[in-house]
Amino acid sequence: MFISFRQENKTRPWFSLKVQRALGCLALMYLPSIPAGNAALEVLSDLECIVEPGETIELGAAVPGLLAEKFFERGDKVEQGAVMARLESRVERVDIAMAEETSSSSTGIELRMLSADYGDRTRRRNITLRESAGVSDQQIDQVITEAKIAELQMTQEVESSRLAILELERAKALMSQREIRSPISGLVAERYKSPGEYVDREAVFQLVSLDKLKVEVIVPIDYLGTVTPDMNALITIHAPGFENRQMPAQIDGIDPVADVASATFGVQLTLPNPTLEIPGGVRCQIDFIAT
Repeated sequence: MFISFRQENKTRPWFSLKVQRALGCLALMYLPSIPAGNAALEVLSDLECIVEPGETIELGAAVPGLLAEKFFERGDKVEQGAVMARLESRVERVDIAMAEETSSSSTGIELRMLSADYGDRTRRRNITLRESAGVSDQQIDQVITEAKIAELQMTQEVESSRLAILELERAKALMSQREIRSPISGLVAERYKSPGEYVDREAVFQLVSLDKLKVEVIVPIDYLGTVTPDMNALITIHAPGFENRQMPAQIDGIDPVADVASATFGVQLTLPNPTLEIPGGVRCQIDFIAT
């Protein structure tokens, strides 16, 4: 299946980086002018930020085909590896049934084993009778050759049985390509396709991971080097039910290159969300506190 990681939703777009920078610059217009040496604790507070899903995935099928079944709807919780939808696969199911029948059959091997055993017994008897009964060299050669052929035929049948097992694995692999499985544990943000529609390179579902949220904040260039990964960060969510709540976040990355146009740089953080209570795609404020 094809999987693309995206930061925006086609129907409900998240804030773009440009919008984040614009919000950051607008917020900075109302901040007092404080020397950089005192900025770490006073100015780096109440900065505007955006909370986004940890991952946004456009999930499609590995092969083109007709969508036969779907098992999840928008808003449903999904576990990693769950079958979310299935393409039309009647031919593949028949192939699996045939391969299972072929790989489980042992009649051919048993037949060749009996033939090889009989050939070996015949060879030994003729060698024993060679001197006493006057068996010719030609007869002995014929018996030995037939016994060897029977032995090789048994080996060939064993190899054919192994190939049949591989054919079964191949049929199952082709069948698995007709199933759309979730690569993450998360929520269904969108369902784009319905049963009966043809799927080629289009996404069928949009999935989001919310157990660890991403936070992006834009900081003035004057504080590049002041914000460090060991600083504490407290997030306040702009959403009902989160008033006056500050949640700790961890700094994951700091942009090494600033944006020339806005004279800012970005800081990326992770906000733990094990209960999934914090929504993605909301605005927030962040306070950086020196340790």
